[in-house]
Amino acid sequence: SSISLCMAQDVPYSRMLETSEYRAFEDGVTNRLRVRVNYYVGEDGDPWATSPGQVSIEYGLPAWKPEYEAMFSQLPVGNRWRLGSNYWTNLSTSFDLQFGERAIQAGYYYLVLQRSNERQWNLVVLKPEQITQLQLDPWHVNRKDSGQGILIPLEWKKSEEAAEKLEITLKLVDADSKQMVIHIRFGTFHFWSSPIRVSF
Repeated sequence: SSISLCMAQDVPYSRMLETSEYRAFEDGVTNRLRVRVNYYVGEDGDPWATSPGQVSIEYGLPAWKPEYEAMFSQLPVGNRWRLGSNYWTNLSTSFDLQFGERAIQAGYYYLVLQRSNERQWNLVVLKPEQITQLQLDPWHVNRKDSGQGILIPLEWKKSEEAAEKLEITLKLVDADSKQMVIHIRFGTFHFWSSPIRVSF
């Protein structure tokens, strides 16, 4: 038997329409957060000062439940989690990004989490156009093929203090502000990337 990491939506549906071919749901209002790092060139007050761009991540806010502890710990190798609730968690970057030896071009992407072996988790960067071709809803990312994507290795540990809701942050590296680290906290799980470098 397989374990599916599908978290409850906790969102009231305003309405469902059903035909002989399909069901359509109108989502209620869902809460989402955005974190970002924004760069500026020029002095404050300079009318010619400009921003070459930003890196941002937007995501839904599933609440942690004690039963998720076992689900995460027993998630089969190769399975993915949509990393959020409802719609896709997305990454928007004005810059090319370098994750160690892996490069991501400037653009818009979907992010999911994958357990790659007993100890290794990866952040998976997916191209939306491929997801569109697959006609894949994020709820099914651990049940159907979502494409190879770009795998970003994550470090992780268990924390004594649980994050009540999913929390994703971008933290600048003090010694080099063109580098940042993605931190993901959910319940007792804390994941983080190696430093990501922006190019501009």
